[in-house]
Amino acid sequence: MLTRRLLLTELAAGLMPAASGFWKTAIGLNGFGSSERVFNQRYELDQILKFARDEGFDGIEWWPFHAPYPHPDDDTMIQALRSKVESYGIRIFSIQTSTRGANPVHADPAVRRQYAELLKGQIDLARKLGCEAAGVWPPPLPAAKGLGEDEIIERLAESLRPAARHATDHGLILAIEGEPPLVINSPVRYQKLFAAVGMKEFKVIFDPSHFDLLTGGKRRPDLLLEQLGVGRVGYVQFTDGDGTLRVRPDGSVGTSKHLAAGQGKYDIPRLLKMLHRGGFRGWIQMDTWETEDPFQASRAGKKAVDAAARRLAGRRRN
Repeated sequence: MLTRRLLLTELAAGLMPAASGFWKTAIGLNGFGSSERVFNQRYELDQILKFARDEGFDGIEWWPFHAPYPHPDDDTMIQALRSKVESYGIRIFSIQTSTRGANPVHADPAVRRQYAELLKGQIDLARKLGCEAAGVWPPPLPAAKGLGEDEIIERLAESLRPAARHATDHGLILAIEGEPPLVINSPVRYQKLFAAVGMKEFKVIFDPSHFDLLTGGKRRPDLLLEQLGVGRVGYVQFTDGDGTLRVRPDGSVGTSKHLAAGQGKYDIPRLLKMLHRGGFRGWIQMDTWETEDPFQASRAGKKAVDAAARRLAGRRRN
């Protein structure tokens, strides 16, 4: 049995590469925040940061947890936040951007320009926090009511392109995540958006549960991954799933159901092997959105990623 102590001994002796030799692992504050809301839990930031450190994670993805984001120009607050996280020996690798309800597909070009400027400010915030990436989400379907697909794509691409250029100019990855309730909710819309933005540096967030639902809930997130290509992946929000939408305890319906690794129906080793074979060597965040125990789900996700990295390293040596 490979115990934690034996693993550390083998790593120190150079007998086995660390998982971070392929990928860096992180936890997402979004999972803890959503668990608080849906399951009436309460988590403290220091508790989460200590957990991330003790479990061997490399970083976290920031999400507005118990407080709004600092203003991008508030260097004092930004440095205080960055220092607090880094005091635990981990880093903030990405933020989930917040554009305060601005609509990137609005009929008024001035509103779309406001969105682009707000998103550029979020990229500045991510850069000052020491991030490598920033995640962005398309608006919900009601924001595009009455618009045809091509008009949605044209307006969204126009709004995103300046921010994608800004991110690239500052050495950051800007990556988008489509979901069933959002205006990017099909493989065709993904393909059209990437073509319209026209930048290979503009990436996608690979979330298996969303990739699965966007291809019909066949329990095959690899289908969309193959269509878009591993090279388009900016970073991963890692989760298991079962091809269904989340039904919350109050009966409301959310987005794609997120489950801890091993609790769902996906071929997790195959997905990680695809990422590795496709050349992905970036960040894998354990996405525990609306799970009742995000600590357990984060731990299960890291265990699966570490196991896959050991297997892949063994094949490479043979």
